[in-house]
Amino acid sequence: MGTSQGSEELSFLASASRSPGPEFDRLDPEQQKAVDSDDAPLRILAGPGSGKTRVLTNRIARRVVDGSVDARRVLALTFTRRAASQLRSRLNRMGIRDLGAVGTFHAVALAQIRQHRLDREKRPPVVLAGRRPLIKELIGDFPNLRLNAAVTEIDWACSQALTPDEYRNGPGRGRVGEAQAGRIALLHQSYVAYKRRRGLLDFDDILVECTQLLGTDQAFRDAQHWVFRHFFVDEYQDLNQTQFDLLRAWVGERTDLCVVGDPDQAIYGWNGANAEHLINFSADFPSAGTEVLATNHRSQPQIIRSANAVLGRTSTESDSEAVEAQLPTTSNFSDDWEEALGIARYLREERLPETRWSRHAVLARTNEQLQVISRALTQFQVPHRLRGQGGILKLPEVQEVIDQLCGAGHEFATLAVDLADEFDHGPQNRVAELAVQYTGEHTHADGSGFRDWLRTLRPGDLDTDEDGVDLVTFHAAKGLEWPFVVIAGVENGLIPIRPDDPEERRLFYVAISRAQQHLHLTWARARHKGERLESREPSPWLQLIETANQRPPRPSTKQAANYLAEARKNLGKATDSETDLRYQRLREWIDRTARSRRIQSAALLPDHLIAKVATAAPTTISQLETITGLGRSRLERTGPEILAVIAEP
Repeated sequence: MGTSQGSEELSFLASASRSPGPEFDRLDPEQQKAVDSDDAPLRILAGPGSGKTRVLTNRIARRVVDGSVDARRVLALTFTRRAASQLRSRLNRMGIRDLGAVGTFHAVALAQIRQHRLDREKRPPVVLAGRRPLIKELIGDFPNLRLNAAVTEIDWACSQALTPDEYRNGPGRGRVGEAQAGRIALLHQSYVAYKRRRGLLDFDDILVECTQLLGTDQAFRDAQHWVFRHFFVDEYQDLNQTQFDLLRAWVGERTDLCVVGDPDQAIYGWNGANAEHLINFSADFPSAGTEVLATNHRSQPQIIRSANAVLGRTSTESDSEAVEAQLPTTSNFSDDWEEALGIARYLREERLPETRWSRHAVLARTNEQLQVISRALTQFQVPHRLRGQGGILKLPEVQEVIDQLCGAGHEFATLAVDLADEFDHGPQNRVAELAVQYTGEHTHADGSGFRDWLRTLRPGDLDTDEDGVDLVTFHAAKGLEWPFVVIAGVENGLIPIRPDDPEERRLFYVAISRAQQHLHLTWARARHKGERLESREPSPWLQLIETANQRPPRPSTKQAANYLAEARKNLGKATDSETDLRYQRLREWIDRTARSRRIQSAALLPDHLIAKVATAAPTTISQLETITGLGRSRLERTGPEILAVIAEP
């Protein structure tokens, strides 16, 4: 799916502004048709860059304005908190403020379960942070099972709403064999029993319990059906069976349902998602209509051609459009470390003066690749951030903020605002912002509810907005876009990892279609795997893409030194050697102290702050607080030691 729209076609863009009411966005004819359609249910097939969020927003607004929707009765479902926040913000800017619920399946279901228990004076649910730690405790009784394989299978069974017996006697046999399926089912039963004894819910239990309540408690069902009457679902191709069952329970026999999705971007089958829900939408909802958004407004024509080539499609852009656009570039390197250094060099060359690093992204198939690239960018002093990792909840300074919020009682809302003002950047600010959002969307906001709500978020929902090159896996890049994109490791064994899986091809398609203006593809002729260095060949899909001449494969020693010197200069260092020494002393002190005290190194000073502190060379606790954004109480414990390390001659 995907064609470009040339400058001549831009004249077709129609202003959808109407009066009275909000000022609608300018839409192309396909988008306008989808916004104005009276079909119910309605399926909107939307390719990359086709403006699906814009269409969804304008469709909700249009229906509120013409009176066919009561904004208070809207239930808009997304797969990430980020997408939900974006949808709500756009509607608010258009003047649609009194909305029913805009959120993820898990957040909405959890709110309904908590309200159900509150109304019946029952204890609110306790939500597990994740399955893995608990399964790790239980797996000791099953010596023939490996943790990763067991967690993967139990995750999949839960996403399909299968009991342990249903998994063992059904699809489990085909997935892992009869004997292994039996062992996993027994472990799954132990896991379920443990949760039941302690009154715990995991990620999928939230959806299952809400579905069961809608099916067995008529008063609860009638109340939810009265509150929510108009349904909108984003990324419908990513629904798994558990989510589909809950959606059907919410909708009931009604038909006011609009879904948006793209089967070409179905990349979560390994996690239980089933694009057949989108493809066979008319079978589930026989009266449904369909609209198609095929025009890609995001990417320049050569990038669209590259993405379509991976799927074996011919693009419809004119030759004149394509000639004016820049072809993707490619380069290869002797090994994965040289590839990482080459990417660092490429980013320094391509970044325009006075522009943000966050206009650039490096996409890779695995987190392991990104760790290598991160080390190279650190060496070249290129600011960067690992997106979609969700690691900020593990940081001691973030846990400190969450603990404060959870102990705030009725002062939760006031404390959330105060903390958002106190921390004007960094991970603490991100958590405080989420607390403020939670307060605005929940009538009875409190600390325990906020902690459980945080556990319904996706890792990408926790990303901060500090400037830096984004390092992202293909899966985490879904729904994002950048002017400049590097795709690393375009080699057989990574792209694809599983050659016979069609989802691998769609995954590469999604990665390519994140680029707006420039696309650079790299691969390594050898890659480290443990202690071995394995030879590699380019991905078979690389030859499908028309590329320009190769870029130089690696910087010389002199060039590398020049780049490092420039980076240090740009960071405003007093002298190169002094800052390097401070950085090295801090790193050695952190590693040594963390080992001796048996604590996480981030408890002393998080990795992303070491270079900042070394560069600024603070001399007081107040200066250190300003530079790091860490809490005063924490710095009173560790700050004197940090300052002493910096002050060493």
